Amino acid sequence: TKEHNKVNAFHYNTTYNKKMKLFASIVAAIAVQASAFVAGPQCKRAVVSSSTEQSMGLFDFFSEDARKEREARKQAEIEEQERLQREIIARRSNPKKMEEYEAKVRVRRALRMSGNDEAAEAIDVYTGDDEKIVGLN
Repeated sequence: TKEHNKVNAFHYNTTYNKKMKLFASIVAAIAVQASAFVAGPQCKRAVVSSSTEQSMGLFDFFSEDARKEREARKQAEIEEQERLQREIIARRSNPKKMEEYEAKVRVRRALRMSGNDEAAEAIDVYTGDDEKIVGLN
């Protein structure tokens, strides 16, 4: 049994040593990789200051310029939707414009049914005219 205990102790120590070496090598590998992400100059003479503003990516969303740009885009989209709505209202109240619209829709549908999607996309059912409607403008 004494010999058996010595063998078990040797086996335990060998397994423990292997595990410790593996753990140490993993820690060393992580430390080497982590040092690759440290920001800083490589040498003291490489430090250069810049007076230009840098883009911060995700954080630019919160800047004043980005907010103004989003509001301008949103306002332009609202104005375009309102213009299209005024055109629809004017068309519904004018039988001639409604006939013209329905003819364009029929042609566009026929082109789509025949598989000519590019030609169908080229047909614009909205005229682009900004209709002035009393009470909406």
